[in-house]
Amino acid sequence: MGNLKRRLEIYEQIFQTYGPGESRCQISQLASLLHVSERHVQTLIKQLVAAGWIAWQASSGRNKKALLTCCIEPIHACYQSASLLADQGNVEPLLNILSFGGRDANVEFQSFLHYSSESRLRIAYLPFHRELEVLHPHHSQRRTERFLVTQICQRLTSIEQGLVVGDLSYHWQANDDASLWHFQIRNGVHFHDGTMLTAQDVTRCLNLLIQNTCWQASFSHIASVQTVSEDSIAIRLNQTDWHLPRLLARAEASIFKGSIFKASPSERLMGSGAFSLDVFSSKMLRLNRNPNYSHALAILNRVELWVYPEWAKSKTCASNKVSLEIQDQTRIIGSDWRAIFLKIENPEIAYSSRYFTFEDTLECARLFNELSAEESHGEQVEYGDYRKVKEITLCSIIEENDAFSAWLSFLSRYPFASHNLTPELLGTIDLYLTHVRREKDFDKASAELVALHDWLCEQGIMRELKHEAFTLEVSERLNGSIVNGYGWCELSHVWIADG
Repeated sequence: MGNLKRRLEIYEQIFQTYGPGESRCQISQLASLLHVSERHVQTLIKQLVAAGWIAWQASSGRNKKALLTCCIEPIHACYQSASLLADQGNVEPLLNILSFGGRDANVEFQSFLHYSSESRLRIAYLPFHRELEVLHPHHSQRRTERFLVTQICQRLTSIEQGLVVGDLSYHWQANDDASLWHFQIRNGVHFHDGTMLTAQDVTRCLNLLIQNTCWQASFSHIASVQTVSEDSIAIRLNQTDWHLPRLLARAEASIFKGSIFKASPSERLMGSGAFSLDVFSSKMLRLNRNPNYSHALAILNRVELWVYPEWAKSKTCASNKVSLEIQDQTRIIGSDWRAIFLKIENPEIAYSSRYFTFEDTLECARLFNELSAEESHGEQVEYGDYRKVKEITLCSIIEENDAFSAWLSFLSRYPFASHNLTPELLGTIDLYLTHVRREKDFDKASAELVALHDWLCEQGIMRELKHEAFTLEVSERLNGSIVNGYGWCELSHVWIADG
């Protein structure tokens, strides 16, 4: 059967992109994924079918997609082959195939000896209603994708019970006017592939962030990010900001491996968080516990998000589910966290016909239908995309785990100028934001931010249309589940009760 280890590695590449279950693909797509010729792909398909790892049903006609079915987990395929070698006493080839994909053969051998069934693993399941979009701190806008980014990656800081605490950074300090910040980086933090995370990685990611067109406005006051030493960085600002550490706790400020992200099937987000990304296909996402996490290790061994499109018919956007079995006894947990739906316009302009821009969520579509008249026109845009703002915008804000930084980021990013507001109104918005950043006392800064919100509403520029509180349906055997600002729970904090 040729090189079994190489065949396992090839199958794992296919499984991570198309598995598990059925998918549609072309020979050319597999050739591009595996970096081999289309002729060689046909040989590989025959070998994988013969091994029982995949089923392949070709479709007639040029450019037709075949039906590919991944029938078995790659590690289980390895264990099956390893069992045959163990029965024959062939230890050396057994250890060789257990090291497929760069695995540690000694570690995997221990797992193989204890392997019996998947029921031994502590796994949580997240049934979901749509296919996930790309996972990347700078490109993910929707709250579930941003939540998953926070489980895979770490940031310099994090927010716990409203307070800023250390994550990758254990100490930070500003100069007298908060225009220069120094952050000390923890030693011994590793990316999920085992390589060391350094201050240079932090500098690289933050410099990419402040250049990103989506997030530039939130971080436009950052003049430079520089590595000072092996374990420290300096962030220089062009204006005072006493709340920069809070802003750096947001998902987009996550630290990841790599510099330029290419949206290809074979490239997946790699961080240093509590869970590593193992599989990301159209039907399932799998996270594995990171045994080298720099904080308290997760109790769960694995988390799997399964996509059920039919669930969208009955699921509300504000409700999610975490279970231990497909059929499970669950309970509903409420939350003070919410999604807030907004209407933004220029109240001083009377339009003969009104043009709406509304986000591509069911709730924003419903709001457009409720608010628009016969002469109105609407354009649906991607969630969080403000580049195509029309006369009236319907959008939403998720407060995530910190309402202060969420509103500060949103009000900094939103292009109010696109509504043709007067220079005086635009200047007032900028002045409020400057005052928020300059106020060292957090309570006073929060009050200043609320004052900006209230002023926008009083002027008729912004109006809150609806609040939607998050709820989470969780297994009765899953403890430690507290709904967070993404509408999920921190996966590293939950644990399974015996019985």
